[in-house]
Amino acid sequence: MSTRNTISAAQMGYLLTAGTTGSAIVYIPNPLTESARNGAWLSLMIAYGFGMLLLAGIVYWYRANNGLSPVAYSRLLAGRIAAAAVAVPLAAMLLFAIPAIVVGISDFFTVTMMRETPAYVFNGVTFLIAALTVRAGIEVMARMFTVLVLIMFVFSIIVMLLAWTAYQPAFLLPLLPEGARQVAHAAYITAGFPFGEIVLYAMLLPFVQKEPNRSLPRCLFGSLTVTFLMLTLSTVCTIMAYGPSSGFYKYSLYMLAREIQVQDIIQRVESVIGMALIFGSYMKAALFLFILDRILIELFRPRRETMFLMPITMAGLLLSQTMFDNQADFNELVYVVWPFIVLIVSCTLIALLALLTAFQKRRRAATGLAAEGGETDEA
Repeated sequence: MSTRNTISAAQMGYLLTAGTTGSAIVYIPNPLTESARNGAWLSLMIAYGFGMLLLAGIVYWYRANNGLSPVAYSRLLAGRIAAAAVAVPLAAMLLFAIPAIVVGISDFFTVTMMRETPAYVFNGVTFLIAALTVRAGIEVMARMFTVLVLIMFVFSIIVMLLAWTAYQPAFLLPLLPEGARQVAHAAYITAGFPFGEIVLYAMLLPFVQKEPNRSLPRCLFGSLTVTFLMLTLSTVCTIMAYGPSSGFYKYSLYMLAREIQVQDIIQRVESVIGMALIFGSYMKAALFLFILDRILIELFRPRRETMFLMPITMAGLLLSQTMFDNQADFNELVYVVWPFIVLIVSCTLIALLALLTAFQKRRRAATGLAAEGGETDEA
């Protein structure tokens, strides 16, 4: 791995924030408020705790194995079959996630801004830009996404502040209007999307520079906390603005921007927040495309590392045109099936890596004791 393809711990934190906040800030408030109503922010707290546990497992495994990726570590420890056992589920997840993200971008355009434009135009342009971004390398992505994340956050916070005249804090009560069961269901959705997806970002950890101050865990936990705060803030603002009807608005921040009216100076700034939200989905699509490319590279070890990028980009474009029949099908796959798959794969992968690490440590300890015993006998 060349020096120009390495990133700092802070840049890794920005990439994690870009991926976890990206499309989630657009879509999460709607299913949360539709399911848990006023208790949606409680669901986010539960999912955030689950995400922190997963991240703690990833950091522990990363420290114990000298920064290898899950695929490379599995190959090193148990051969190609173990590497395939880890790589195939992750690649299958990404082959679903990437088209879903891109379809979400095209759906946002066709629903809110450019209704007469065919969806395949937006899908094709998004995949092309994402592929070119991945081809530029992880270092270029980290530098560019740092700026885009800040833009997305600044615009989102400005919109939530300017819409204060539409807020009614009384809408936050009662806390559990439909009981704890609905809160648990909403927590299940967000535990899979986006917090359970952090397992995929373990493929990026080998690119992080080895820093003596061990700042990587602090940056990763901090970035996940920022994601939680942003999602909670957008969800609470949606509830205060729309109350019981907040679950009917698909793009909550975009709809909130339409409520802004500060005298005759600032009105209807939804186009600005719309572009910021598109930046978030684009960054997540590019990161997932990069991760999928790295999985295939580490699994098959080709002579040219760029040979998989364009084929998987074309496959993703074709899947985006055929995977979802209608909006109801999209909602079921993204908010019901996808969280279940993510939770199963994430928990299984973390458990597998922990077992492999424990087995490796035990074998090293046994080898060390045997070596000490041999030296004693010789003495």
